[in-house]
Amino acid sequence: MGAAVRAEATDEESRRSVNVGSNERKASMVGGAALAASGAAALARKKFLPGLAMIAAGGMLAYRGKTGHCNLYGALGVSTATDEMTMEKSVTVNRSREEVYDFWSRLENFPKFMKHVDAVQVTGAKTYHWKASGPGGISVEWDAEVTSERKGSEIAWRSVDGSDVENGGAVEFRDAPGGRGTEVHVRISFRPPGGIAGKMAATVGDVVTSQLLEEDLKRFKQLMETGEIATQARM
Repeated sequence: MGAAVRAEATDEESRRSVNVGSNERKASMVGGAALAASGAAALARKKFLPGLAMIAAGGMLAYRGKTGHCNLYGALGVSTATDEMTMEKSVTVNRSREEVYDFWSRLENFPKFMKHVDAVQVTGAKTYHWKASGPGGISVEWDAEVTSERKGSEIAWRSVDGSDVENGGAVEFRDAPGGRGTEVHVRISFRPPGGIAGKMAATVGDVVTSQLLEEDLKRFKQLMETGEIATQARM
């Protein structure tokens, strides 16, 4: 009975940890098998170090494909297990939940701490027009609406139908343990253009975006706690 319970718990944990999409898993399995075969051939030619390295790398790819879990994605808060690219980051701010929520709920404040957001304009009671700068100076614009709002606790939004950039997200605000301020939990998702091909091409870009989100949250923390952002944090 105990073994069965442990097995069920392990299966459930594995399902929760899947963060690699089905097409990436298939590619990892095929690539891993090919790499391992090349490694075996190298060993047969007495090229031991390259052969062992290829077999090890092939095994890692095969494991990634079989389990659907990538440790790098997990560390960076990235998931490609659905059609949407998703990232999650958190930060603790030494300010009250009401103060943090009030600042964040005014989306026009975002350019103050989000490096690549140029402007957020209020266009209605719950609608906003966004302007952002992408890699290489590319300018992107879209409209979004607030879909859920619980004062002091949560804000959720999504892009309106027909937007060139399909995205959405939610932010939760919680009291930090020990009276240390407020925990801010951010979840953002977007759907790359071009279906699976676009999604695969965007994977590296999503990792970069996840890192940028982490940097944005650090700037937000600085701004809330000190009233300004250090020059180095702006770079």
